[in-house]
Amino acid sequence: MTDINFLAGAAARPITPVLGQDPVFLAGFQSNRRATAVDLELYVRALALRTDTLSLVLVAVDLIGLTLPDVQEIRARVAECGVDPYGLIITCTHTHSGPDTIGLWGPQEGVTGRNLIYLELLKGYIVDTVVEALTFCCPVSMRYATTSLPVFVQNYRTPGLVDNEVATLQFVKPDGEVVATLLNLACHPEILDGESTLLSSDYAGAACNALEAAVGGVALHVSGALGGMLSPNVAERTPADVQHMGRAYAEVALAALTSAPLMEPACLELRRAELSLPQPNPLFRMVQELGLVRSRPEIDGCIITELAYIDLGPVQILTIPGELLPRLGFELKAAMPGPCRILAGIADDELGYILPDDEFIPPADYRNPGAQYEESMSLGPETGSRYLKAALQLIRGGSIAR
Repeated sequence: MTDINFLAGAAARPITPVLGQDPVFLAGFQSNRRATAVDLELYVRALALRTDTLSLVLVAVDLIGLTLPDVQEIRARVAECGVDPYGLIITCTHTHSGPDTIGLWGPQEGVTGRNLIYLELLKGYIVDTVVEALTFCCPVSMRYATTSLPVFVQNYRTPGLVDNEVATLQFVKPDGEVVATLLNLACHPEILDGESTLLSSDYAGAACNALEAAVGGVALHVSGALGGMLSPNVAERTPADVQHMGRAYAEVALAALTSAPLMEPACLELRRAELSLPQPNPLFRMVQELGLVRSRPEIDGCIITELAYIDLGPVQILTIPGELLPRLGFELKAAMPGPCRILAGIADDELGYILPDDEFIPPADYRNPGAQYEESMSLGPETGSRYLKAALQLIRGGSIAR
């Protein structure tokens, strides 16, 4: 018997931009990549978990990323709806075939790609999805499993250093109906590359669609430590390859869950921490000064970001405010008690790549970084160690659970 009154709910809404009005600039790769058609719809999906003392909502959005200022606005809106924003975590799948919600991929260099009208609608969709997921919470059991997805993941920066572990978590009603399934894999959703002009949730969306068709409920994908550069290893860069990898991902997750026993959730804890990070990157400063991305305040030359740690007993979820390199991901997973360890990247912020300090080689020319591409898209050489220290403190109980 469980010691807590544990409930779960889920909801989803499409967020695909309407084509034929304002141009939609696709995020990732290069500027002026204008969407011409829709391959796979983009969604916001939400998983709500509730006990008598805590309401937590984990959101997965099919976008390249959202920065903390946008997330803070969404928190303010959910608070107006009577939802405690402390328990809201917003992750982005990091698809490279969604609209530019950061601002770096507009019509030309020096012009933002952010569409404020779309962003306003998006924030409303997220708030509505969060409220719906919380409203329809019900008693559940849970099951979890870990497995692997061989072949499909490669590392362009450090060949051979790959985390292809698939972690999955499922919540089921007493009558057997699936409420939600959470999927976790460390790999950029970028099967459709810079030559594509299709809007798509990429393999992450294909996997969620396949899983929902197979077992029902809402499926969410959260990206793991995909930085530096974990990318799909597929024969072609076509919609057919998107479906192929997505189905393979869903199939291994479902196969692992089949033998996983249902159990009564015994705990739900959430710990949060703020993190101060120096920002010496001249490109990051330039794009803020030009107004391409949202500006954010600095304190003594540092910006503030956040991370969170969710404890479900045998399952833990640690959030990453950017794209963590797999070497650091392996270190954090080793520190988590397990047996099911989930790293949720691009969560509540998108600060670019997070490298180990000893791998950081500052580019001689940030505009033409060559082999130091990840460094050119990172805050700076201390980001990795500062994040690692804060994350380990959360894992070890260094912040008060609420």
